[in-house]
Amino acid sequence: MKLYHIDRTSHLKEGTKIELIKDFYTDITENEYFKDGLSSHGIRYYLYDCVNKDYEIDAIFEYERRINYKDKLSRYQALFAFDPESVVEFIKKYNLEDNFYKIYEMETNNFEKHNMNLVRGWSHCMISKYAKLYWSDGEDIAKDRKPIYEYLVHLPITLGKEVSLKEIKELINVEEKSENL
Repeated sequence: MKLYHIDRTSHLKEGTKIELIKDFYTDITENEYFKDGLSSHGIRYYLYDCVNKDYEIDAIFEYERRINYKDKLSRYQALFAFDPESVVEFIKKYNLEDNFYKIYEMETNNFEKHNMNLVRGWSHCMISKYAKLYWSDGEDIAKDRKPIYEYLVHLPITLGKEVSLKEIKELINVEEKSENL
């Protein structure tokens, strides 16, 4: 399946092979939980960034996965990608400006699909509820909220060509026209 990664870090390029990072050590853990390694997202949120709410959300989501969904891929070990419709919705939702990101194609069938809108919560109780819905592919509590599907891609993966938002929108229009025939 063709998926798309939105790079907001500006450190990727076409042909980049993204792999799990295996050489990490902290004073607290000697890599006891992620023996296969961490993605760059995992390095940031699992090891270093503990001062923002996203850290708390990711930590609760990871513990829910470890306790009840061990067969699911950790968000700390995945590359995040989107289908064409979700690329457009993600960029719109976060009001990203064109010069702030790049979009790369990738081809893979090794992924999990989840509703990114469920990665939320304002208390431990609500974050836990949303985590359970996310991992079980449950229905969003807010029925009127259109899903934005994120795909957790197993690593390693090699990025394909860079594409523009305009190209993604054109692709969606072509797909819609062919469905209406």
